[in-house]
Amino acid sequence: MTGEPFRARLYPKDALPGRLEGVNTPSAFPVTPRRILHLFLVLLVACGVALLFLVGPAGKRGRSAAPELTIGQGLELDGHTATNSDGDDEIITIAAASIEPMDEEVPAGSNDESITIAAASIEPMGEPVPLVLHQDGLSMSTVSAASTVGEVLAEEGVVIGAGDYLYPSAGSLVTAGTHIYIYRARELFLTVGGETTTVHSRKATVAEVLDEAEVSLGALDRVEPALDAPLEDGLTIRVVQVREEFETVEEVIPLSVVYQDDPTMDMGQYLVLDWGADGLIHREYRAVYEDGQEIERELLNEWEQPPSDQIIAQGTKPVNFVETPQGPLRYRYSLEMYATWYRPASCGKPPDSPSYGIAATGLIVERGIVAVDPNVIPLGTWLYVPGYGQALAADTGSAVIGNIIDLGFADHEVPDWSTRWVTVYILE
Repeated sequence: MTGEPFRARLYPKDALPGRLEGVNTPSAFPVTPRRILHLFLVLLVACGVALLFLVGPAGKRGRSAAPELTIGQGLELDGHTATNSDGDDEIITIAAASIEPMDEEVPAGSNDESITIAAASIEPMGEPVPLVLHQDGLSMSTVSAASTVGEVLAEEGVVIGAGDYLYPSAGSLVTAGTHIYIYRARELFLTVGGETTTVHSRKATVAEVLDEAEVSLGALDRVEPALDAPLEDGLTIRVVQVREEFETVEEVIPLSVVYQDDPTMDMGQYLVLDWGADGLIHREYRAVYEDGQEIERELLNEWEQPPSDQIIAQGTKPVNFVETPQGPLRYRYSLEMYATWYRPASCGKPPDSPSYGIAATGLIVERGIVAVDPNVIPLGTWLYVPGYGQALAADTGSAVIGNIIDLGFADHEVPDWSTRWVTVYILE
């Protein structure tokens, strides 16, 4: 039935209070005391349900003076037309109606053409009241029929932003003379430790904003602008986190190596006489950091522990080599000697003698065993005889005196040596 005209009457006898119900309208309603009583009850019901208008959906669609219905005059209620057909001349003021389904229909009571309609909830229309809106240091007087502070702000196009403070709250009811206060928050940019965030605050100074944001300041921290500086929209507040640290740095002083010549040692031989020790430089600094970056470094103290030298002995005695079929041999010195040869059989002892073929050191006489004068070459000395080879001084003889050397051979060997002077090399 939305948008279609309908005839409606106030039906106070059996209708629920606060409901406008569709009926089959009778053709006549005589003016009687009972009718007057009905009208009185209807007005009483209308006043009661008017309270619903303050929070009802119909009241949000507009606030204007309630329309007046004269007997016989049609009235559009939420897109419908209602007609009072009781025939009297009284003027009845009613509220707008929102259509709701009825559980039961009201039976027809006359021969007139009638339409059964859904019930309509009566909602009172609020009267415009004077208000005062305060924001940004300015006051504005206005008139509104809105029921709550939030509706008033919506009518005026006022938006409450992040951090803004509204008093009374948006859900508070409006009465004549209500003062609405809006305290706007400023949009600020807060940089702490190099990281920037956006904050909204109604505070007056930088110090209050930092306290509100729970930013703790260190003893050396720096704030830009100053803590007592006033705020303005778009202001950037920078907290430079400053810390002071004391640092100890140690630097090693390498030791020096000192070589000392030793003529008793062969060239190429070394001996550590003193290992020495590295030195140390000890420095103490005071360093200042801003937002993690070092900006200042001051030397407070410095002391040095000098190193001690490492001392190494190095041989200076010349080292000689003699070339042999087996490769170069290192020798200490050489002697010019007259070299003869001998075998066990030439020693004057019979073969059955227990000492036959035994050298003075107990070794068996054979190739590589030589007899020497111990005063010239100590027994047990290794030597090299060109043409004969390496040998061990392990025997003596009555005829071996001075620079004479007797080269040993086994009985089964055929000596390949001719007696002569030769250079004998005393090996290492």
